[in-house]
Amino acid sequence: MKRPENTIKMMNRRSALLGLGGLGVFSILASRLYYLQVVRAEDYKVLSDKNRFNFNTVLPERGRILDRHGIPLATNKQDFRLVLVPERVDNIDLALERINKILPLSEPTRKRIKKDIKKKAKFIPVLIDEHIDWPIFSKLNISLPDLPGVIPLEGKGRHYPHNGTFAHVLGYVGKPSPDALMQDKDTLLRQPTFRMGKTGIEQSHDKVLRGRTGRKKVEVNAVGRTVREWDDDKIPAAPGADVWLTLDSELQTYAAGLFGEESGGVAVMDVTTGELRTLLSMPTFDGNLFVSGLSSKQFKKMDTDPRRPQFNKVIGGGYPPASTFKMAVMLAALEHNVIDPEDQIFCTGKVRMGNRDFHCWKRRGGHGLMNMHNALKQSCDVYFYEVIQRLGMDKVKPIAEKLGLGQTYELGLGGQAKGIVPDPQWKQGRLGISWRTGDSLNASIGQGFVLSTPLQLTVMAARIANGQKAVSPFIVVGDEIAEPASLGINPEHLSIVQTAMHAVSEMPRGTAYKLGGLGIPGVEMAGKTGTGQVRGISAAERLKGVLKNSALPWKLRDHSIFVGYAPYNHPRFAAGVVVEHGGSGAKLAANICRKILGKALVRDGVRGDDITNIRGEN
Repeated sequence: MKRPENTIKMMNRRSALLGLGGLGVFSILASRLYYLQVVRAEDYKVLSDKNRFNFNTVLPERGRILDRHGIPLATNKQDFRLVLVPERVDNIDLALERINKILPLSEPTRKRIKKDIKKKAKFIPVLIDEHIDWPIFSKLNISLPDLPGVIPLEGKGRHYPHNGTFAHVLGYVGKPSPDALMQDKDTLLRQPTFRMGKTGIEQSHDKVLRGRTGRKKVEVNAVGRTVREWDDDKIPAAPGADVWLTLDSELQTYAAGLFGEESGGVAVMDVTTGELRTLLSMPTFDGNLFVSGLSSKQFKKMDTDPRRPQFNKVIGGGYPPASTFKMAVMLAALEHNVIDPEDQIFCTGKVRMGNRDFHCWKRRGGHGLMNMHNALKQSCDVYFYEVIQRLGMDKVKPIAEKLGLGQTYELGLGGQAKGIVPDPQWKQGRLGISWRTGDSLNASIGQGFVLSTPLQLTVMAARIANGQKAVSPFIVVGDEIAEPASLGINPEHLSIVQTAMHAVSEMPRGTAYKLGGLGIPGVEMAGKTGTGQVRGISAAERLKGVLKNSALPWKLRDHSIFVGYAPYNHPRFAAGVVVEHGGSGAKLAANICRKILGKALVRDGVRGDDITNIRGEN
């Protein structure tokens, strides 16, 4: 009978031990559960939320660039993109291969993606592709369960709607360079689809246009598909501000049409305020190509074009101003009283200096007796050869600079050329050679070392027309513009130049008279032609007969140049036109200038036979 009792005791002991063990285990589990669910509850909630929720960056919409009437010059359009978050992907090669089945990825593209992944933190999205067609984009969205870490984005891409007419002014956007990333700590620049301004207004006003990033909270399922968005912790993106320009899009488009296939630049400027209504370089290029990515073939075509479409000629091109420079010489002569306006100089067609002849454009017989008025009206070179010998270039340079030559302006555009207004000190400092009388003769007619841009020529015409203030050009509405200083030139002397410029365009024998005026009855203009010589003419060629521009290769033809303003009695707008290798200034450039000035006046409300109150004057 003892055996059963011992057995019962042993079983009870075992049961107690098992019970205690179970209680211990339960206590341990309970403690662990308490630790996990109470003590570490917040930590694991964060981890859970991290798996359940994603915070996606919301890119701001880039501000628009508008013309003076609110017409968009740079705007945004719908764009489909694909990015990949490296920390959400176990195998990058496998992920890229899966994407490739829907969106073909070239080998260079794959290398670029892997390089971007190595350079950036793992949580920063890397751009796979952009500007994706809708059918492919929709397939990618359907296939998301098989594409972990891949995020399709519907955003806005930059768009330039005017086929390049404003390309040199607006510039274009592109990926931030390594230097930009070093200098600018804005997190927006680290986003794979962000594009910053690279040139033009897009660059100079980039921080105004770019806006600020936002974020949105999205709930995802086990395969990473977004199931809904949450409003909590949401930060709206702040769109960039619009930038308004003083340009008139219709006038600029009209000017581009006047140039056609020609190369050069034109500017139109308000003579009282300095507002630029047109700033055009031709030929131009489509800025949209730079947004989507310029192919090597497209780049080569642009880079090898002899008309240099990528170069901003209107502010960066250095051209001999030719006879338009005679106004500066004329004013300097009057200011220094080296010649009376009625004094006459006889033009035989050339001047002998040492062993060289300096010719007038009218070689056969010359112009005969010329006073100052007729010398500018008929553009007699010999008259100015004589005047410069009495005057000296050291006295011309300060006047030319007062008129705006040899200057750059605060436009927010890079690539401006300062041009050259030479004098003896300039030549000695630049070339280490003494100034010669022949240099003065060449400079007096805007040749030799003298260089200017179409914009500078426009400023010169505007300041002569204004007659009081050294007005400077500007292009962005709201930019701080300093009050222009006094021009500092005797108004009576300016009046003499103005009258002669009027005769150039509106009086018989004026070099631009035969072309006709503005096409607005009762409204007249003032102007000056120029023919910028780009090649030397040998004595042998002069004996045989100087070749016409049409018989020469394009690169050896003269530049066609014209400056003017209108209306003559109530100046409102000035313009400067340079047509590269366009021939005589009295033809192509003058024709473009008179037409664009007429268009500008009509756009500004000037009607034929009614030019009163243009500037509040009676």
